[in-house]
Amino acid sequence: MAFHKIIITSLVLICSLVSAHTVQAQIDLRVGGYMQTWYVADQYTEISSGEEIGNSGFRLRRARLTARGSVNETFSGTTWLEFAGPNNILLDFHMDARIRPWLNLRFGQFIMPGQSHDTARLVSSRLLFFERPTVTTALASGMGYDAFRDIGMMVYGTYGPIWYGIHAGNGAGRFKQAGTNTSISSRDWGSGLYGARVDYTVTDGLVIGAHVSTNQQRNLVQDNSEPFDIDRTSWSIRLATNNLGIDRLYTQFEYMEMQVNDTNRGVATIDGVYDLNGFYGEIGYGLTREWHILGRFDRILQKPGQIQGFKGVPRFSQDSFTFGVTRYVFHENREIARAYLNYNFGTADPGDLSRHAVVLVLQLRFIPV
Repeated sequence: MAFHKIIITSLVLICSLVSAHTVQAQIDLRVGGYMQTWYVADQYTEISSGEEIGNSGFRLRRARLTARGSVNETFSGTTWLEFAGPNNILLDFHMDARIRPWLNLRFGQFIMPGQSHDTARLVSSRLLFFERPTVTTALASGMGYDAFRDIGMMVYGTYGPIWYGIHAGNGAGRFKQAGTNTSISSRDWGSGLYGARVDYTVTDGLVIGAHVSTNQQRNLVQDNSEPFDIDRTSWSIRLATNNLGIDRLYTQFEYMEMQVNDTNRGVATIDGVYDLNGFYGEIGYGLTREWHILGRFDRILQKPGQIQGFKGVPRFSQDSFTFGVTRYVFHENREIARAYLNYNFGTADPGDLSRHAVVLVLQLRFIPV
């Protein structure tokens, strides 16, 4: 479907929902969204060919709208649309059944819980830095998610200090449907991406969490391909603190691994195996409620290397440092906007390639409660 037709269809859908809300008062419809605009003041990248690339200018990083319609206290439907890119504007479209605080069901296309906390539970309007650590997005993509999303179902809820989520999905990402004459036209029964995540609040200001997931596909025929198999697993652990011992100080550390035992989707292997692991550590301090200073170190290690220009080398690693200052804007005790200035620099091996960037991010947030 052409891009303009998708926009028209989306607007018609939202207008029809608004009309339905006016006629049927029992349906509660809430709309909102957020936008992020970057000013890249200075960006420098050294690539494997020896070329040095510099850049600066503006970027509309995210421009998202959401609509959530609640039929009653149990059933609701939610959609998220992304207008910052030219294609595939649908991010989420899912139905929820809230049965108990500890038992909820979700069906459709959405962010699956069986991945790192950074990609499973930290929505982009809450990011502390201009981008996520490289290792978290690489793991999500390698496991089969597209923009951290898949089509499937999940069971989730909260029981005391525990939040959990268990999911089953197609394992091929957004818009990859299963059935005759679709992108997934054939595969063995039981194939899919399965995962779970648990986050446990040990005490006020201390949270630990972990995830496990596996993508198992047998005789998969996707987009008219020849039958192939997928065999991938991942796991992570996380520890986060907030106001623990020192007021207004918050930290986070997360380590993760992925192992690929197949040779599909462009993954280069040595002896049939590809390993990815890495971590990130973050620290922030609120000088006041509105002004925060932050820092992060993150590392990714791939065996063999998968970065363009180094595919097939025995090992590729990348280290990155990011420092920033953030200004929050509140209205009636709710955050409505933020501005943050980040300086990022790092190196990659082999090649001892360097890079740096100075980015100013402006965000306006009008997401309904």
